[in-house]
Amino acid sequence: MSTPQKPYHFLIRRVHSLLGLVPIGLFLIFHMFLNLSARGGPEMYDKVIGTMRHFPGIIIVELVVIFIPIFLHAVYGIWVVYTGQSNILSYNYARNWFYLIQRISGIYTVIFIVTHVFLLRFGEASFAAIHQFISNPLGLIFYALGVLFAIFHFVNGLWAFAITWGITIGPHSQKVLSYVLALVFVIISAVGLADLSAFL
Repeated sequence: MSTPQKPYHFLIRRVHSLLGLVPIGLFLIFHMFLNLSARGGPEMYDKVIGTMRHFPGIIIVELVVIFIPIFLHAVYGIWVVYTGQSNILSYNYARNWFYLIQRISGIYTVIFIVTHVFLLRFGEASFAAIHQFISNPLGLIFYALGVLFAIFHFVNGLWAFAITWGITIGPHSQKVLSYVLALVFVIISAVGLADLSAFL
């Protein structure tokens, strides 16, 4: 027997969904394309990152646009994982698998972001630091999975966002959006992996 949700749960889920798109999703795309500067070599990447780090008020921007939204999204997301139930063993539908992978990718992405921030934001933010980390095969696998899981979590979250906010109501519109988002996933993943390969 399911427990009825309290009224504020509806608002929390809406805010959680919205944070996944703005600003977190937009920042993810910006970050992926910004890191293409690594393809220009260590000097270009370090110059771009140095410029970003010395931007006036960057700490405030990072807190408001990146860290606080990600923290709030992650905390509620972990609660959803803890309280949610997967039914892939009973109903082997594609969307049930997407439900499960969304939860797995969310947990992995949180671990990845914490590691990434610790390595760069509170460590040495340089081309050399990332190169050293992913020169280890385990580091490379960790980063590659982190990039792909983060992109999947964002793109699959867009599908749920469209339903939650009443953008795609019927099965046809949801199916069309699935194809569009599959293409988006491929494109952003290609950019993300291109970023990563530049550090090798």
